[in-house]
Amino acid sequence: MSTSKRLRAPLIVMFGVIIAVVAFAIPATAAGSYKHHPTTSVSNQSPAAGSSLTFCGQDFLPGETVTITLDHSISYPSVTTDTSGAFCTTIVLGATLTAGTHTLTATGATSGRTSSTTIQVLGASASAAPTTSGLAFTGANAIGIGALGGLLLLGGAAMVLAGRRRKVNA
Repeated sequence: MSTSKRLRAPLIVMFGVIIAVVAFAIPATAAGSYKHHPTTSVSNQSPAAGSSLTFCGQDFLPGETVTITLDHSISYPSVTTDTSGAFCTTIVLGATLTAGTHTLTATGATSGRTSSTTIQVLGASASAAPTTSGLAFTGANAIGIGALGGLLLLGGAAMVLAGRRRKVNA
C-alpha cells in the first residue's frame, strides 16, 4: 500500500478536527472583547411638562454614584446603584419645560460610563417618535465560518467515498 493511500484517512480526519476547532474558537474569543455599555429607560417616553417619570439604568458599577442630567444642563439628584449596578429613580420634569425632544443622561461617577434616553415632551408641536440608545451588541456572526466548515467536511467525505470506489473497481 502506498504512503499516500495510508495517510489519506488520518489526514482527512485531522483536517476536519482543525476546521471544527477553528469554527468553535472564533465565537468563544468574541466574548472577550465585550465591554459593558450601560442602558437606560423611562416609564413614559412621551411625558407632559410638569409630570414625573421613572428613570432606570443598568450595567453601571455596583454601588456607583450616578449623576442624572436633562439636556446636559438641568441636574437631578444623584442616585447610587445596587449590587448589580442598576438603579431606578423618579424624575419630576419642570412645568416650564418646552415641548419637543429632550435627552436624559446617566453618568457613572467612578466608571465614567454614560447612557442616554430621548424623551418627547408633549405639547402642541410634538409629534416625533422617541428613541433609546445604549443597547449592546451581544452576538457573533458564526454562520459563514460554520458553513465553510460544513462544506469542507462534505468535501472530505466525498473524497473518502471516491477513494473507496476506486479500491472496489481496481
